[in-house]
Amino acid sequence: MRTLIHSARTLSPTPADTRAADDRTAVEAPAPGAAPRALFITCSDSRVVPTLLTGTAPGELHELRTAGHVVPRYRSDAHCAIAATLEFALGTLHVPDVILCGHTDCTALQALQDDPPPAELPLARNWFTRAAHRPGPDHDHRSTGGGHTPEQRHLLAQLHHLRTYPCVSRRLATRRLRVHAWQYDDRSGQTLGWDAASRAFRPLRPGLPAALASTA
Repeated sequence: MRTLIHSARTLSPTPADTRAADDRTAVEAPAPGAAPRALFITCSDSRVVPTLLTGTAPGELHELRTAGHVVPRYRSDAHCAIAATLEFALGTLHVPDVILCGHTDCTALQALQDDPPPAELPLARNWFTRAAHRPGPDHDHRSTGGGHTPEQRHLLAQLHHLRTYPCVSRRLATRRLRVHAWQYDDRSGQTLGWDAASRAFRPLRPGLPAALASTA
């Protein structure tokens, strides 16, 4: 996790420009077999590039992307790609860390301002009802109750949902898994991490406690 955190801390505010030279560099082939260092759950927004954010090479990061980085609560009767991906990453790939990453200026969260979302988007409408936290019509970047922005409150709701999955809760209970909550700022390039001890988002640094490290 230290190198992932270092890359997220030092990302340029204009990553697309700084990576232009890489177009001339051959991409290193991944090693045979999958042994990712972490499961990275984030929004499907095209501005969020997990491998660029974390400085990882092919094969080092297992990705799960959803609209609005929504993680619905666990339901035993649901045939859900998110649940299947979690089980596969934890039970087969044995990743030791899960990173749940939100971001600012999220168009999916802007859609959540509509209550309910437009009727012509029935699938999106159903999906966003699982988000738990719904920003109000005055949604912006300013902190609200508790000192957290609406985007951060949404991220924490998804963090809570993650804990409802048996494959996650079992590994938390036996200290085989660490879950981290990050928020990437699209404008500044800064990434904050949730510090459960102080209940605040703080700049990423090595040694920042995991958002969920055990069920104790």
